[in-house]
Amino acid sequence: MFGFGKTIDAAKITAELEDKTAVLVDVRGSGEWQGGHAKGAMHFPVERINDGQTPTSDTSRKIYLYCASGNRSGMAANILSAKGYTTENLGGLRDWVKGGGKIE
Repeated sequence: MFGFGKTIDAAKITAELEDKTAVLVDVRGSGEWQGGHAKGAMHFPVERINDGQTPTSDTSRKIYLYCASGNRSGMAANILSAKGYTTENLGGLRDWVKGGGKIE
């Protein structure tokens, strides 16, 4: 439901980020972001998405989202999907690391 225990292929996602076909979005708060985040992610708190803002205007780019547990990223994915974006809720930052993703 919220991405718990999800299997993530961080290498595939990283390749998509490098070729600009996807964006990786951290929807957590500023304090959480500053405590560490996925390498290559952009910080775009869920409140901004709730307010109607989008992390990219390019609807052809897939948006991968994560938070701490998958709850906020799931809400953000639903909102963005309703606007025509292709999204995937990755769950939490732990899931990213478990899938081989780097943090910074």
